[in-house]
Amino acid sequence: MHWFISPELLTTLIHAALVAGLGLRIIARRRPAGVGLAWITLIAVLPLLGAVLYLMVGELWLAGRRVSRAKQLGPAFRARMAELAEQAPADLASLSALAHTLDAYAVRGAQMPTLGGNAVTLYSTAAEAFASLITDIDAAEHRVYMLFYIWSPGGLVDEVGEAVCRAARRGVDCRVLLDSYGSHPFFRSPWPARFTDAGVRTAEALPVNRLRLFMHRLDLRNHRKIAAIDGKVGYCGSQNIADPAHFKTDRGVGPWVDVMCRVDGPGGEALELTFQHDWSIEADHTEPTVFVDIHPEPYAAGSTRVQLINSGPAQSPRAIEDMLLTMVFGCRESLTLTTPYFIPTEAMERALQTAAIRGVDVRIVVPRRNDSRLVGLASRSYYGDLLDAGVEIREFEGGLLHAKTATADGHVSLVGSANMDRRSFAINYESSLFVYDEAFTAKLRRLQESYIRRSVRIERETWSNRPAVRRIAENATQLFAPIL
Repeated sequence: MHWFISPELLTTLIHAALVAGLGLRIIARRRPAGVGLAWITLIAVLPLLGAVLYLMVGELWLAGRRVSRAKQLGPAFRARMAELAEQAPADLASLSALAHTLDAYAVRGAQMPTLGGNAVTLYSTAAEAFASLITDIDAAEHRVYMLFYIWSPGGLVDEVGEAVCRAARRGVDCRVLLDSYGSHPFFRSPWPARFTDAGVRTAEALPVNRLRLFMHRLDLRNHRKIAAIDGKVGYCGSQNIADPAHFKTDRGVGPWVDVMCRVDGPGGEALELTFQHDWSIEADHTEPTVFVDIHPEPYAAGSTRVQLINSGPAQSPRAIEDMLLTMVFGCRESLTLTTPYFIPTEAMERALQTAAIRGVDVRIVVPRRNDSRLVGLASRSYYGDLLDAGVEIREFEGGLLHAKTATADGHVSLVGSANMDRRSFAINYESSLFVYDEAFTAKLRRLQESYIRRSVRIERETWSNRPAVRRIAENATQLFAPIL
């Protein structure tokens, strides 16, 4: 007697085995309920393809070398940050209750202290940020270190590149570390060769290639936007090395709108130490001299207190989300957030709702047109519940609002690289700067108000009456929000 299994039955059995096997694996790993259900649904709905996607990007795993190198660097990095806090102490006694709470979590949870003695300047346009950056690069005497997710050649960006080349030719140690995926146009341009000819060292963070498929997940990204000069001046924010007049102009979303902070003082050294950490993992795997005292002179640039928070796999992976949750739960009067990609975790969504319910003036500003249609649909699926709780939602019409900012109660600010989505909170390497200063917060609040004036308010009644097809598309996309 011959047994015969038809191709259709064999395919069905394989699919069932994959759904059962990967489903049990997901359950065993105790993923958040929304994440787990989203992956199981995807694996069940898309035979074979869903399983392949899960095996490629469904679990947060790194190559063993990166994990071991991060563990090796961690103690030295934290020790130097502790020394820096002693050299540049912050007046914690005068901090507000909210700032005290944030500082306590950052020190214990991420081991990143608040640093005093800084002067912080806010730049609201790429032209302002690049002009200041070029000035600092031209004045550099020892080091110019740059770490960015995107370097997109063209326009003002080429002027930044020329400044880096000039610095290298006069003997300054110039290094540029760029995310492999985000800066793909750079690595295919003449600029790497020009940098090499000038003496600039370049490296790719998290290289994208076929071999990497068998080493760690493909979609891990270094999303930081950092520049550091001579261990005393640093830049941090949402601005990539990309000129809005040239960058993704074919997407139909308008110019990208960003912010950048220039930090003069110990916060600048903290940014340089962050660069050193990532460079040591990606480029110099055995370099012995990292995290030394790179600016032995006393800092006396200003009086602003800052706290740099880094997050990423094998490196305080939830630090930025936890700091934001602390801010939302701790604010008492007002909270304004701007973000280009809004896919909150369940904890963040509930925190925003409860803040509004207890009387906090909560406002969220997102772009009206998004470069990712799926993210735009998923973001809008959260509007209804937030509006019901009293959260004010605005959609910015002046381009793709890419600024990631927060202000709370008039004295706490945040400017950084992390979006308010699950990818930034759990997968990407990010850096965000918390600033505890009323004057700086007032400046950032005025910038946020300028965004609000160019935005449309989402009214609850109008939102409830949107077409049913649109509502279904948004809610269907939300099912996969945990894995977007």
